[in-house]
Amino acid sequence: MREQIRLPLLSRVPEWAWVAVDTAIALVLAASFLGLAASRNVSEPDALDQAAALATALPVAVRRLWPRAVFVIVLVGGLGMREFLIPHADPLCLPLALYTLTTRGRAVLPLLAAGAATVQGVLAFPVTGTVRDQLGLVLAILAAAWAAGTAVRQRRRYTEQLAAQAEERARAQAVAERLRVARELHDVIGHSLSTIAVQAGVAGHVGEAGEMSRTLASIEETSRSALRETRRLLGVLREDGEADLAPAPGLADLGALVARTRAAGLDVDLTIDGDAAGEMGLTVYRIVQEALTNVLKHAGARHAAVRVEREEDALTVEITDDGTRGAARPYGHGLTGLRERVHLFGGEFEAGARPVRGYRVMARLPL
Repeated sequence: MREQIRLPLLSRVPEWAWVAVDTAIALVLAASFLGLAASRNVSEPDALDQAAALATALPVAVRRLWPRAVFVIVLVGGLGMREFLIPHADPLCLPLALYTLTTRGRAVLPLLAAGAATVQGVLAFPVTGTVRDQLGLVLAILAAAWAAGTAVRQRRRYTEQLAAQAEERARAQAVAERLRVARELHDVIGHSLSTIAVQAGVAGHVGEAGEMSRTLASIEETSRSALRETRRLLGVLREDGEADLAPAPGLADLGALVARTRAAGLDVDLTIDGDAAGEMGLTVYRIVQEALTNVLKHAGARHAAVRVEREEDALTVEITDDGTRGAARPYGHGLTGLRERVHLFGGEFEAGARPVRGYRVMARLPL
């Protein structure tokens, strides 16, 4: 199942909605600042005060789109506001612009610039003692806006990292699942078709009706078994929840597997001293299946032996044959897939020619 990262609710709000909210805030602040400027100059409006008020308030509407430009404009506009107008502007527009800029990246220099501009704005004009007393509060608000922006930026970065890690894990899981299904299909189809081909070849040279009937019955059973396993594997890939939930083969199915191999003309001895279920049972089955398939296809053998033995802390699977082409046996994708299966359990896998004649496949799976 794909891992999901739950994002904060506010992060799901579309960008245009935030711009609309910021526009409303900017208009309210602009009207408030213009009212303050008009109250200072009852007889004649001061154009500089009005321009400074608009430059300080209106850019807030686009603070999310161009945070750096908005911060600079608000900072310069605040410098143009005189006397008692300064403490009304700085605790609102400049901290908001600083917060937005900080959420996009490190903003230590903008914080220092905002603090210096605030101190200069208060000290450069003949303001009242009350305004000077509010200087510490204004600086504290700027520091709080910077700290809040930093926290939001770090939180966003952390969430993005979690999302990237979850996506990477999902991608790796999908790749592993495809490899697993590919191995399963190789084992099912490769073994079944090889067995059918050998049996069909035998049937072509058998003249007795009884023997041919048994061979054809074995071909039918092998085909049906392959179809059942193929449907099970393809069902795993379905997304509508209607997968064929037939159980995967395990140790209990080794007898039927050996019987089909015997029907193909290979004498097989089967010894089982132990038990394994679930994924380990399927792995044991696939090891035996692939090994016997290779014996039929490549070994030129008459006899094979399958041994499954449970030890104190492991389950050992060994398949040997008396073929004459052990040294020339091809090392294909099937044995590579078996090695990968065994390594998933942290086990050991060996495959190679025997000293005198024949071939040996051995896997040791820790319990």
